[in-house]
Amino acid sequence: MSIPLTHLRQTIANATMITIKKQDIVGPNKLPGFNGVGEINLENFIGMEIEIPQGYEFESLGSLDLDTEVNELDDMWSNAGVRDEGNTEDRIQALQNGFLVKGYLVKHTPGMGSKEGPVEGRGRSLASKRNGEKKLPWINLTKIEDGETSRVSGGVEENLKHDPATKGTREDVITAGLYLIGKGELEPNEVDIRDWLKDRIHIHKYFIQANVTIIVNDIIRRHAEGDNVVLIKERKPWMEVLDKEFHIPVDNKTTFLFSMDSHTYSCRCFCEAVLEYGTKAPVDIILYTKKKLPSEARKNLEIFIRDLEKYTRLTYKAIGNKRGMKFENVDIKEHYKIRGCIPQFIEDHKDEWNSKELVDIDSY
Repeated sequence: MSIPLTHLRQTIANATMITIKKQDIVGPNKLPGFNGVGEINLENFIGMEIEIPQGYEFESLGSLDLDTEVNELDDMWSNAGVRDEGNTEDRIQALQNGFLVKGYLVKHTPGMGSKEGPVEGRGRSLASKRNGEKKLPWINLTKIEDGETSRVSGGVEENLKHDPATKGTREDVITAGLYLIGKGELEPNEVDIRDWLKDRIHIHKYFIQANVTIIVNDIIRRHAEGDNVVLIKERKPWMEVLDKEFHIPVDNKTTFLFSMDSHTYSCRCFCEAVLEYGTKAPVDIILYTKKKLPSEARKNLEIFIRDLEKYTRLTYKAIGNKRGMKFENVDIKEHYKIRGCIPQFIEDHKDEWNSKELVDIDSY
């Protein structure tokens, strides 16, 4: 497929620059304005130069139906491999606030994607949907390259460019590199990584050479240490995923969901789950992490398990001391069971994620 000759275009490092023309617009030219105010006229994008990521071709400018085409629980909207923390709650809330205060600004490049999924604009789409908006200006693309490299590389570069999306970071680039290595689409050596950064991310437009070197070295080091990309969400979205996809409802009476990332959470788990509900029958506990590195998450899991058991045994000891007696052979299974962890490591947990099963703590 070739880009229509009606476009002004130039190729820059294998990415195509196109200029939006009136004939590129499909569907209604005018969309409802954000916050119920005015309208968004797609003709205001006419004359805007758009860089089409490598691996894609331009189709048209139209709109994204937020009700039918955007599902926050769908993997394609997770930002895996593009943002080091995916679509975090803080980031989406910041975007929501920006839209509520400023509305939709047509000076910014619209989001874009193909039928395989979004390339850029996930956060804006989710924020708009949460705000109750119905339509979002959207560039329709055709994917012409197999694999994940085009989606991930294009998404990272778009996030490095502009508002209202919070700007991409050095960690985003490292995350993308680790993700592509895990997918077998990038070799973990300096030459191939530098070529990818130069040809697909156009890295020197966004970082000085010293930072580029840090990115390369960190990708190589962290891959060698066994780190892969972690899918990160807040507690509430994870509860929805557990309910709708894993068929495990979290009712906070028999089944609980806690972060494993600090002593505070293990203490909360003991007080809110074990003490309050686990005295008559054992409760199920499911864990998740917001750490970027699997090595950190695994360490925190060990600490969480140890702390929870310690709190339980100390409670028996305190009661025994008060009553002048000693409890022998305390069985923590009478009070709680760590049912498993949400499969968040993109590569190491892909089998559990695909089958929608929790990861056993012994194999985490």
